[in-house]
Amino acid sequence: SQGNLSSIYQTLVSLFNLSQGRFYFCDEIVNTFLEKMDGTIGGKLARHEEQLVQKVLGVQVPARVLAHILASKFRRSPVPAVAEEPLTPAVLEALLRHVVQQKFEQRLPSGDIFDEFLLLLSGEQRSLMEISYTKQQQKQKQKQRNKSQDSDTMDVFDKRHQLELCVEVDNYFAYALEARTDLPRRWLNLPLPVPILSLTCALGGERREIHVYPTLQFVYSHHIQASYITQEVKDALGSHPDPDGVCARFLAA
Repeated sequence: SQGNLSSIYQTLVSLFNLSQGRFYFCDEIVNTFLEKMDGTIGGKLARHEEQLVQKVLGVQVPARVLAHILASKFRRSPVPAVAEEPLTPAVLEALLRHVVQQKFEQRLPSGDIFDEFLLLLSGEQRSLMEISYTKQQQKQKQKQRNKSQDSDTMDVFDKRHQLELCVEVDNYFAYALEARTDLPRRWLNLPLPVPILSLTCALGGERREIHVYPTLQFVYSHHIQASYITQEVKDALGSHPDPDGVCARFLAA
């Protein structure tokens, strides 16, 4: 089958492990998003590429296995350029690098045969082949299901019940590195002064009240009704709240 890009990448990792005689892979790239924010993804990805090129393509058995798998897939492609392209060692190495770059979302379209290779490997082949059509059908159904789920929750984010907070920065990756000055992150932890639950109980013969207050982050979950976000809640935060001030007012109330 054509599979998807993740399965091809996992094949590369498995072949790397085979060349090393082990069953596990110690990945230097633990969190792609954080690596991007830290500006370290480029260097680590370059080292990862070289590692796979040397240990997969530089070892006879893994290299032959990879070439056989890819050749078998490409031969069945309805795109003549893909089906007829010889998988020379140079093409195989370049394709490996493209796969790794695409896997970690660092690749730009190349405008050549490698774009077509990756379309097929990603399960996005533009054809009427039965297997491609079946995979494309599955993707379309998933997209439709996601759209349906989005439409089901649109009432939660009705304009009347929206909290609009705004911060403008030139480089959010750099801005978000420091938790203390990352206002959106701090805003999500702010307590809101209107309880989502109030209980009255008797304890030791005395009437007591228990109030449960949410944080801003909880408001964005599916566990709260849209009607909770009233004008009182909006006024408590404003459009650019001062975290220390909000907390002080909450504790003083």
